[in-house]
Amino acid sequence: MKALDFIGVIELAYDRSGNDEAWLEAITRAVAPAFSVSSATTSYFFALDDTGAKLGSTVSIGERPYRREDFERMHAEGRAMQGSTRVAYECDMFTTLSRVIGAESASRAMRSARMDGEDSLGLRANMTPDSGIIFTTNVPDRFRIRQRDLWTRIAAHVGSALRLRRTKAPPAPDSAAAVLDARGRLEHGTEAAISARADLAASAQDMDRARGRMRRLDPDAACELWRTMVRGEWTLVDWVDHDGKRFILAQDNQVPVAARKTLTERERQVVAFAAMGHSNKLIAYDLGLSTGTVSVILGRAAKKLGVLGRGALIRAFRESDG
Repeated sequence: MKALDFIGVIELAYDRSGNDEAWLEAITRAVAPAFSVSSATTSYFFALDDTGAKLGSTVSIGERPYRREDFERMHAEGRAMQGSTRVAYECDMFTTLSRVIGAESASRAMRSARMDGEDSLGLRANMTPDSGIIFTTNVPDRFRIRQRDLWTRIAAHVGSALRLRRTKAPPAPDSAAAVLDARGRLEHGTEAAISARADLAASAQDMDRARGRMRRLDPDAACELWRTMVRGEWTLVDWVDHDGKRFILAQDNQVPVAARKTLTERERQVVAFAAMGHSNKLIAYDLGLSTGTVSVILGRAAKKLGVLGRGALIRAFRESDG
């Protein structure tokens, strides 16, 4: 695996100059050299939606690219073994196929798809609890996952960017909750954004720090600075006006979740991120909370829904109609 400019990938994720297909292929090509374990290994993605794990568009990168029918065979094998919902949503967001369906089943799925390698490494980027994409690459047996925090933060940003693509037109001041100058000073915004001007300014300044020398010298610290959202409500994106002046827009980007009377809005939000496979640490990164606060909120939600354990909480959350 080669070194990756993780901040560069985050910047690419929020670039909305192309259509979805071109955007996803660009991200796949950007991460492939670092995500893959050899030049012959291929990285690709498939889409998920709320019907389970539905195979959507695919891209194959590498010396021996795979065909769509190869993905379809592997996908069908996985569905037959464990059921689409469990495979797609109840596994870690960054894990190997063998840890999800067992080493023997993973090997059989690889052979069925006529894919090289003994196992498959997957990185899931959800935009909602029921939809997103998965980047995968083939790996040897007993592959050891490294840089988990960095890769899962990348996935969080890709999911966040995909949510913006699905719900918003290209960035523009009139559709933003707030407009800040390049230094993070508030130009104008909604009442809620004005009350959060200090947090918005600090996040804008952190983005600029992350883009500096830190991106090369300490990518962990740089990615930690560039949060996916501010106060769990807004994602910051660049916008350049016709004179070439750069602004930062705060765009509404909450995860859409059906109202559930049993849970508060914050509880619904935190459980929704847990349902996307995000760890407590990553949920804290997403929402600007402490990991302790995330743990308390999840525990409170589980008690309200009358369940024990994270898996049971997520299933109850998915099945609840309010």
